[in-house]
Amino acid sequence: MLVSCPHCQTDLDATPELYGQTVQCPACNGRLEIPTVETTTDTAVRNKPQRSGWPEKDHANVNFGKSLLIGSALTVGFLACLIPFADTGVGGIFLKRGWVNYAETFLFIWGMTILFMKYKLNQHQGRAALLELFPARLGREINSDNVGDFIDNIYKTPLSLRDSLIVNRIRKALELFEARTDNGEVAGFLSTQSDIDANRSSGSYSLLKVFLWAIPILGFIGTVMGLSVAVGSLSMGDNADPEALKASINSLTGGLGVAFDTTLLGLILSMLMSFPMAAVQKKEDETLTLIDAYCTEKLLPKLNDSRNSASDGLLEQAESIPQLVASLARAHETFLVNLNDSTRMLRDTGETLQTRLAAHQNTVETAFQESITKLTETSGEVFIRSHVELTKTFDKIANGIDLINHALRDLGENKIPNEAKRKRGFFRR
Repeated sequence: MLVSCPHCQTDLDATPELYGQTVQCPACNGRLEIPTVETTTDTAVRNKPQRSGWPEKDHANVNFGKSLLIGSALTVGFLACLIPFADTGVGGIFLKRGWVNYAETFLFIWGMTILFMKYKLNQHQGRAALLELFPARLGREINSDNVGDFIDNIYKTPLSLRDSLIVNRIRKALELFEARTDNGEVAGFLSTQSDIDANRSSGSYSLLKVFLWAIPILGFIGTVMGLSVAVGSLSMGDNADPEALKASINSLTGGLGVAFDTTLLGLILSMLMSFPMAAVQKKEDETLTLIDAYCTEKLLPKLNDSRNSASDGLLEQAESIPQLVASLARAHETFLVNLNDSTRMLRDTGETLQTRLAAHQNTVETAFQESITKLTETSGEVFIRSHVELTKTFDKIANGIDLINHALRDLGENKIPNEAKRKRGFFRR
């Protein structure tokens, strides 16, 4: 709920657990009282469901302090139960081999306690998967109109089952769909959340893997300590004194016993712990896979972000599926008729163009033939006319030559007068 500080007018977002309390403003350090939901004056806000979520627990990691206390108490109880059997072989291994065996036993029991607590958490996740989160009365699909009803239905589930991986993931996905109305973003969110849960589940086994490594290492440490005690007892003993030799032999055998028993206990406990750990991890992986399949197969197909508005309008106009099929058939028939008409028109147009092209071709060929004929006739006439004119010209030249010959002949027969011979030059008299 948004409230305003009366001192600095800063808008603050108050969580539900602060309703009705007096808190300190983080901006001006002034004191202000957070109103309760009932004192809100806006009726719409008062009647609107508060979708602030709920505190989410870590569903992969168990409580460290709780598991430590339970593991310590169980270790003390187990060792106390073995006190009456301290002289037996099994009791002696746990109680008479030093602090190494105590540490191995404590780590084993603590690890088994963690596995048991994780098993119970996994059972809780399996029960939450049985909830009916998408009731048919709210609709067959989830759209922008009814997504709020589905979210309200999730808020009505019991709190013991509400805080689970599957419910939290679906609630967040629906709230994202309510805000963005985009199937792609919701699918991306679910994929990211799946990776986060898988990584968290894998990381929750880190401490157990350390136990599996530490228990055999403690066994080897006990072996080294036992051998050092055995070697030290041999070097400190007096071979001349039978009692001292006997005591050194007892120390030797005791050190060897510690060495072998600590290693044996470490190897057995680590092996006994590895099988339940693998089984619990396999079951947890199957639960995560089940949640992923539920979100993919049941949530995503129900989401409708109304991206195909044209098809939705067509479905709303159609009164029933048969009418829709008949309408599509009629549209298909009309399309085929129009296609046939268009094909016929194209064919007729092609034939017309072919006819016109043939006519134009004939016209061009005729004009070309006529042009060649006229050119031939004109060329012949020109050549004939030129020949006739050349013949006449040659005749005229021949006549001129004949006239010149006659003139020369006549000139040769006559004498030139003396007067003419004496008159030379242009200015003589």
